[in-house]
Formats: sequence, structure tokens, C-alpha cells
Amino acid sequence: MNFEVVCIRLLMAAGLGVIIGLERERHGRPVGLRTNIVVTVSSCLLMILSIDLAGLFEGATAQGTLRIDPGRIASYAVAGMGFLGAGAIIQGRGRVQGLTSAASLWVSNALGLAVGAGFILPALAATVLVMIALLPLRYLESHLSRDIETRITLEFSNSSDHIHEIVKLLTEHHVRILYLNYRNDLERNHSAYDVGIQYHRSQSRDEVQTEIGRLADLTRLSWSQGYLG
Repeated sequence: MNFEVVCIRLLMAAGLGVIIGLERERHGRPVGLRTNIVVTVSSCLLMILSIDLAGLFEGATAQGTLRIDPGRIASYAVAGMGFLGAGAIIQGRGRVQGLTSAASLWVSNALGLAVGAGFILPALAATVLVMIALLPLRYLESHLSRDIETRITLEFSNSSDHIHEIVKLLTEHHVRILYLNYRNDLERNHSAYDVGIQYHRSQSRDEVQTEIGRLADLTRLSWSQGYLG
């Protein structure tokens, strides 16, 4: 592969990385412009290297003394991207972040490999589809009717069993219980419950919180909203 073709493909890969990276940068994600450019360019270079190595040893492979697999380096690039994508995912208390950023890294890797192999039009088509998923569908997703998952912690001024009344109250208000953990401090005569709940977006948080606040002997209510999967 001559030098001009290599430069064009690397620049094309960098351009596609800019498109993906700008969207991530615009939304304040740590996996932004520079990261996506580096991923697409490096993937493109690895694919070019794979192709050129196969051509370099073409004579040796014809004689049956050497076997060159052009896809081997590319396959390791895909495998290595799994580690980089995992590093972009942050799992905190009650929520998981970075899944879309990890997916964008995966796409950038694929785009770089495609451009490096000379599949320019498929790479451009894939970029258009990805940008549709990241931009217009983002606003559509925000208006979809979906359930909200929340973790609440309830603390009571006694060590009595409040499980039944908690379950009854939440069930009456069409709130689904995902899990319920119970802690009892007999020395301080104190009990606490960690409850994962799911309710529909049409129900306001204040409405659910007000109903929970009516539980007898409740001294503290903390609320942590996010994905609990």
C-alpha cells in the first residue's frame, strides 16, 4: 500500500473519530474528542499493518513455509477495545454510567478497522447511523414513557418489624418493590430498611415520597435515584 493511500485512510479515520468524539464531548463525557480520534487512527493503522504484512510475506506463504492471517492483528484490536470500553463504564451506588461512551469507543474501533481495510463507504454509512442513534434518538428517548428506579433508605426510631406496612403502602400506590434489605440495631432500638423501588414516570417523586413519609415512627428518609440493575 503506497504512502498516499495510507495517509488518506488515516485522515479519513481521524475525521470519523472527530464526528463521534464531538458528540461525546458536547455532552461532557470523559471519552471525548481526543480519545475517539486516537482509537479510530490506531485501529486504522493496525488494519493497514495487517494487510501490508500479508502482502509482504505473500511469497513465503505461497511456498507453504509461512502462514499469515491478515485478520489476526485486527482481532486483537477488537479484543483490546473491550478493556478500554470497560474502563469507560462507571458503576456507582444505584447507577451505571458510561455505557454509551464505551459503545462509541467500540464503534470508533470498528470504523478505524473498516477504513484501514478500504471499506470507506460502509464506514461512512455506519457513522451516519451511529450519529442518528446518538443525536435524534437521544431526544426521542428522553420523551419515552419509562419506569424510574430508585433506592430509598428508611430509618425508624424503634426496632419493630415495619416490613409489612412498607410493602403494603408501596403496593397500594402501584410501586413495585425490587428488593428490601433490613438492618436492626437492638442496642440503640433503631431499625433501617434499604428498599429498591420502581414506579412509572407519570407518578411524581414528591407524591411517592410524601406517602412514604407518613409511615409511623419514621425518622429519616434518604433517596438515591438511578439504575439498579
